[in-house]
Amino acid sequence: MNPIKFKNIQDLIDEDFDLIFPLEIRRKSATHFTPIKIAKAAAEFLATEPGIRILDVGSGAGKFCIVGALITNAHFTGVEQRKSLCDCSNEIANKYGLENVSFLNANMNRVKFSDFGAFYLFNPFFENLSPESAIDQKVFLDDELYLEYSDYVQKQLSTMPVGTRVVTYHSSGPEIPNTYKLKDSLFKTHLKFWIKQS
Repeated sequence: MNPIKFKNIQDLIDEDFDLIFPLEIRRKSATHFTPIKIAKAAAEFLATEPGIRILDVGSGAGKFCIVGALITNAHFTGVEQRKSLCDCSNEIANKYGLENVSFLNANMNRVKFSDFGAFYLFNPFFENLSPESAIDQKVFLDDELYLEYSDYVQKQLSTMPVGTRVVTYHSSGPEIPNTYKLKDSLFKTHLKFWIKQS
């Protein structure tokens, strides 16, 4: 049975699901956190086998990881540099007994991508270009960080084996190496599915 006491995760709407978050976080969900329909599509593409480790870069309050953990047998890890959001994510995972999800309070450039098999990127670095649209001002933001972080992700992804899957949402794609091929796009091309070809 679903650890979150909803009738059916497949029929769940964002307004109901978001009630698991504190009010101050819930207010930011529509802008900053992955909608359920997007999370489902992304998780199903990335979860190619039971237990595969999926990394969400800039996981926020953990919504994508939690949805993915509920609907697949993959293990989802979110990395988030805002401690308050990471603490919230871990509290929710513990409260609902989710054993296939975890959250790291760290900058993503401290994470070895080789520890994972698939990746999700909801435009995690854009706030460095547009600080006024950031979740908050609790972390240092700078336009040069956008390039630095995108470059780090690109280099990490380039070392992954052929067949590695990546999903981007609302991203122009500077972090995707040219060895990855776009396999599909949904939701007016905002959601893109990539597989490493060479």
